Amino acid sequence: MAELAATCLVSEGVRVTLVANRTYERARAIAEELHARALPLDEAWDHFADTDIVLCSTAAPHAVVTWERVAPAVARRGGRPLCILDLGVPRDVEPAVAQLENVFLYDVDDLQAVAAQAAAGRRRDIPAAEHIVSEEVERFWAWYGGLAVVPVLKEFRDRMDRVRAAELERALRRLSHLSPEDRGEIEHFSQALLNKFLHPPTIALKEAAQAGRGYGLLEALKRLFHLERPDGS
Repeated sequence: MAELAATCLVSEGVRVTLVANRTYERARAIAEELHARALPLDEAWDHFADTDIVLCSTAAPHAVVTWERVAPAVARRGGRPLCILDLGVPRDVEPAVAQLENVFLYDVDDLQAVAAQAAAGRRRDIPAAEHIVSEEVERFWAWYGGLAVVPVLKEFRDRMDRVRAAELERALRRLSHLSPEDRGEIEHFSQALLNKFLHPPTIALKEAAQAGRGYGLLEALKRLFHLERPDGS
């Protein structure tokens, strides 16, 4: 537990300097992972004078960090605060240690209370997060629907423009007596008329796609004007 907690602290920028264990080999193995110095547990007490945070977690059935062991070292701190995190169950730190000057002792119950408070805060943020997700989902489907609309609309307009051009050519062959200016006016009229016919369905289809309801209109348009592709899409 202490090793895991120390690893988390290191990830947040805390520097681990010492690792003490009843078995020196075990202390050295953990210290190497954390780039710290290993020492036997009996030599740890004097370092309470210059350490800012102490993590405690052992399998001992009784308190390991006692007032008698650490009080002399804490007295040399000059009033600098010392934070002790007791992760042991049962407790590794004697309650009397918390009475020493500027020593702040936290056990598992304290940490659970902090975690519960943080979890409650996160739960309060859930409605706002869900609202953000809902908005982004709607935005995605609008974008996705637009991907299908654009090629169909282009094919629709191209198809109608080919019909317009063919009919215009047929009409102009019958009106060969017209001047180039008059022929140009008729072509411009045909293009303007086609645009006016195509504008309402184009707008309606785009708006439906943005609202997530474009699929039905898209399929109707493809069937009505035979826009289905040879591959069946």
